[in-house]
Amino acid sequence: MVRRNFLTAMLVFVKGAAELTYALAWLMTKEIKTITLSLVLLLSATMAFAQSRLQDLDIRVVLTKNGDARITETRQMTIDKKGTECYIGLGNMSPSTVKDLTVSDETGHVYENIGEWDNDRSRSEKAGRCGMVKKSNGVIELCWGLGESGQRTYVTNYTITGLVRGYSDADALRHVFLDKSVKPKPERAKVTIVGADTTLVFTPGNCSIWGFRFKGDMQFEDGKLVAVTTEPMNAEAALYIMAKFPKGMLKPTIQITDDTFEHKRQLAFEGSDYGDAIEEEETSFWQVLLSILIAFGILAAGAAVLGGLYYLFKKVLATFRRKKHEKWTKTVDYFKSLPLEGNLQQTNDMLNAFAVGKDADYNRLISATILQLINEGVFGVQSVMTETGEMAKRFVVKKEDLSLEKDLPPLTYKMHDIFKKAAGEDHVLDPKELETFMKDKSNRKLLRSFMDLLCTKRDIKYYKDRKEEMCEVYGFKRFLDDFTLVNERHLTETQLWRDYLVWATLYGNAEQVKKDMKAINPEFFKMDQIASQLLDSTVLPVVYASVFQTTDRMLDERKENRRKNKNSSRRSKGSSSSRSSGKGGRSSWGGGGGGFSGEGGGGGIR
Repeated sequence: MVRRNFLTAMLVFVKGAAELTYALAWLMTKEIKTITLSLVLLLSATMAFAQSRLQDLDIRVVLTKNGDARITETRQMTIDKKGTECYIGLGNMSPSTVKDLTVSDETGHVYENIGEWDNDRSRSEKAGRCGMVKKSNGVIELCWGLGESGQRTYVTNYTITGLVRGYSDADALRHVFLDKSVKPKPERAKVTIVGADTTLVFTPGNCSIWGFRFKGDMQFEDGKLVAVTTEPMNAEAALYIMAKFPKGMLKPTIQITDDTFEHKRQLAFEGSDYGDAIEEEETSFWQVLLSILIAFGILAAGAAVLGGLYYLFKKVLATFRRKKHEKWTKTVDYFKSLPLEGNLQQTNDMLNAFAVGKDADYNRLISATILQLINEGVFGVQSVMTETGEMAKRFVVKKEDLSLEKDLPPLTYKMHDIFKKAAGEDHVLDPKELETFMKDKSNRKLLRSFMDLLCTKRDIKYYKDRKEEMCEVYGFKRFLDDFTLVNERHLTETQLWRDYLVWATLYGNAEQVKKDMKAINPEFFKMDQIASQLLDSTVLPVVYASVFQTTDRMLDERKENRRKNKNSSRRSKGSSSSRSSGKGGRSSWGGGGGGFSGEGGGGGIR
């Protein structure tokens, strides 16, 4: 009885609610709907207008003779009630340091520098104060309190030591003045680089400047270098600035002895719309020469003869260099430690440079990097339960966070990021998942950044005075080639043998080294679990193939883009040559990176 009464009451309630809803809908006339809609739109517009904005960002960089920079950043902002602080993030700063932070606002009030900054304090506690955060991944954050809402002006001053660094062929500044992840982005931004005294005057005759990842202009004004945006910066934009100074103008305290500015310039140009000024000048020369040949009526015969002689000369020279190098590699002393302090990429650069007459090989570097991550316990090959309930070997991402792994090269971090995202929440990377991830256009930007890190190049001339490094790379190759002959039975360190397997993959003689190791110690691969994973012949080849397919395709696209850019540069050789050589003109939307200081630091309001 009680249950029947309860059900009856519920039916009455539902019926009443339905009638009330119908009555309200009938009462909502056209005029009421219009008013309601207007209120909603007005509220939305008010909320959008109330968001914090960065109307203008003016950055002034004063360079001293030793390469240090005193930087002043002036922000014209509209501040809403959200967030507690504003900050400038600086990543990849080593060996430079950041010091002497001061902040003031539109009233002239100088903020109290409290030293170590606490992000968890309230807005009122942070108001009128500033400080620094040094994160475990090396990022430095310059922070200050937002204070009151409304129209605000913040002036931030700080010093970066060694912002200009010395290379053997030039001195250069390569810095990210605004990271891609900064929010909000400025509607207008300007970077001005000036000398600290009258001896430092920057002109197109002695300096060069390039801009990347924003739409703007690069200019020389009254002895200053100026970069200014021509459009509001969107979510993908950043301020990457590269400037070149002649040797002797500055005396940087930080000297880079293992690289050249020309190599850094080439890395920055990857993916940009800057042409190569040198190539364009050579193109201009040949165009003039061909015009002369056409005028004399001997273009066809002359081009055929010159082309044939040039091809023959290159072939003979390449053969001579290859035979000379191969002869030397057979006599170099054994080197039993990992070459170049274990840097796979620098070793691959050297192998590619001396592979005369052959295309650069990056697939071996990819394979070796994957094996290195297995060796480090980041990846693995293990048996897992499939959807059908069966046990099968699968590729597994074992470590999700590499932020504490500070000694890994950038290429390794990027490969881990790709595999982690492709594997998903279960961390098991199915071959189809990786293939789908690689083909997804939304991941193209991540893959391009991976390609930028992968496809580094060195000219053979770079190694002219690096005999010791060459002896390491090719001495170690000879050691692996003759593994059984040098009788390494006394080597019982498991980790060292694993390293040898990784590096043998880079050198392309992994199969022979595996065979030699089994001849010396047949129990090694049965006893060592990680070593057995390094030898996996079922899962790893499929993973390699998925990555190779994508990278080979993107390499072909790069070659085609270079060809198109070269043809385009021929059509606009005058202005493009000047712009590409850093003498002013439009900035490049793409490109940049390759170890810029300040990169990856973040910033904005939080």
